[in-house]
Amino acid sequence: MDKIIDGRKLALLRQQKLEEEIKTLSKTPKVVSFLIGEDAPSVLYTNIKQKKAEEIGINFEAIRLPVETEFEEVAKKINELNDDSSVDGIMVQLPMPEEFLKGKEEHDLLELIDGEKDVDGLTSKGKFLSATVRSVISILEDEGISVSGKKVVVVGASDLVGKPVAGELKKMGADVVICDSKTTRLQGETLEAQILISATGVPGLIKGDMVKEGVIVIDVGAEKVDGKVVGDVDFESVASKSSRITPVPGGVGPMTVISLMENVVEAAKIAG
Repeated sequence: MDKIIDGRKLALLRQQKLEEEIKTLSKTPKVVSFLIGEDAPSVLYTNIKQKKAEEIGINFEAIRLPVETEFEEVAKKINELNDDSSVDGIMVQLPMPEEFLKGKEEHDLLELIDGEKDVDGLTSKGKFLSATVRSVISILEDEGISVSGKKVVVVGASDLVGKPVAGELKKMGADVVICDSKTTRLQGETLEAQILISATGVPGLIKGDMVKEGVIVIDVGAEKVDGKVVGDVDFESVASKSSRITPVPGGVGPMTVISLMENVVEAAKIAG
């Protein structure tokens, strides 16, 4: 078995299942995504999601708005979409521009989304795991990696990824330790991990001398350095000691996109 986990291959297998599932539905699933401003990564991510949705057979409507758009205008549109039975999912591309927020918080807008249409899994009342969290769990499941009774170290304690991933793994029977910027002996913790999940956005944080032989590594990080996309993990030094490892790019990323589409299809099924 190749130690490098091919996220693109796993995502394609899930996509094929999703395409068949959509054929059995009584309607075409529809998601509406708000893109405010022209932030280059946000534009790219929106285009990637739209392309994937169209490939699968999901109706993806991208509402692209200038940063000058009033907060209340978007809030009103979200409330209208909450009441629109033809819409199964509502998303707002993050980060939202400061010029748009004008002192408000992102969650002030996100919390307006109906929990059953929160396919990004970003609201307190959402019914779905965030796409990133779902992708991590799906990779472990698809690769036949059992976490029950295993020592899992999650590096990164964000509310969007680290904490919810840790919560899901605990439900699955894992012995989970969460590390954050206040952790004083990070290397001591990571060296004990049988499964290591890093989601910090700090390029090359995890080095080969921080992991033990045979570790399974899931790298959620994706930052651009000198024109290349790299992860939290120093791939070469860590891969030489790991038994399984996700690359960046080509690991968690493709699975995150397909996980979002799975959420949309599930939302459509719930709506009936």
